[in-house]
Amino acid sequence: MKGLILKDILNLKRHSKYYMILMGFYFILGVASEDFVMFGSMIIVFSAILPITAISYDEKNNWDSYALTMPIARTDLIISRYILGMIFLTLSFLITVILTIAFGSGAFKESILESLAILAVGIILMSVIFPVIFKYGVEKGRNFMMMVLLAPTGAIMLFSKLGFTLPDIEAGKMLLYSLPAITLTVLTASILISVSIYKKKEF
Repeated sequence: MKGLILKDILNLKRHSKYYMILMGFYFILGVASEDFVMFGSMIIVFSAILPITAISYDEKNNWDSYALTMPIARTDLIISRYILGMIFLTLSFLITVILTIAFGSGAFKESILESLAILAVGIILMSVIFPVIFKYGVEKGRNFMMMVLLAPTGAIMLFSKLGFTLPDIEAGKMLLYSLPAITLTVLTASILISVSIYKKKEF
């Protein structure tokens, strides 16, 4: 398992400069506005995308076909991708919290809650996209990811035109408090679905 994760990290090193430049750009925006919500949101999205990039390298090089000739369980191949995603998401969360405390102007508790909410959204995003990628491949998975990212904005615009109002503060708090349970449920279901798909897949 460690070897699989290390392989993906080494493969991703070639794009590390690109992501560092993007992080630097959003960091400057965060410092200028004293609000790191946008910074946290963007690096969480990047963190959810990184495992997909690693999968795309494996797909191009037919890695899975080669890996399955070795004593590596299909379940391990799937779970290693989820662990890789969780590593990047957790690092992004910690970076966001540290920068928010150091440079942000908001209250500490609010900053932590915002960062946790963004982390939960990132995990849910990864969990929704991964089964599609393992089923249909990276290209279709990326298209689906764009639909998932744009869906909330489209839904908000549609609801506003239809006269629906945003949830009140109490409803927002209830949603925030239920996020850990929702996130864990979605992640667990995603892993089970992905493992089931991959076990039936032929290479």
